[in-house]
Amino acid sequence: MTADPLIEALAAAVADTAEPVREEDRRALSRLLPTIEERAAAERISFDEDRRLALAVHALGFVRRVRVGEHLDALDPTVADEITPGPLAAARELIDTYGAPLDHAAHATEVVLLALHFETARQLQERSPAPQNAQT
Repeated sequence: MTADPLIEALAAAVADTAEPVREEDRRALSRLLPTIEERAAAERISFDEDRRLALAVHALGFVRRVRVGEHLDALDPTVADEITPGPLAAARELIDTYGAPLDHAAHATEVVLLALHFETARQLQERSPAPQNAQT
């Protein structure tokens, strides 16, 4: 199996923590992260390297929570008001697609946090200057 550069970057980032990336994390992330990136591409959202790593850190926590049946505490419901419907729907679909076969029904907090990654990347993308046309 070829090492995924994002998972390797994540492993390096958390190597010196109390919970470095283990093989079971790698297997889970190798299923989840590509589906997240595919969905982001479908939504025309791109992540810069910093946002990809932040997303991977969240995904690592998520796959570990799923494994032990843990849920995050509820967030202030107004946080979701800051997110456009597209990222919320994408996040719900991704979370459910990953968790359902493992009998894990994630709470809204997990969805909102993943959607925030999408929303932040979308907003950063909109603020960045458009690429210059080489033929001008």
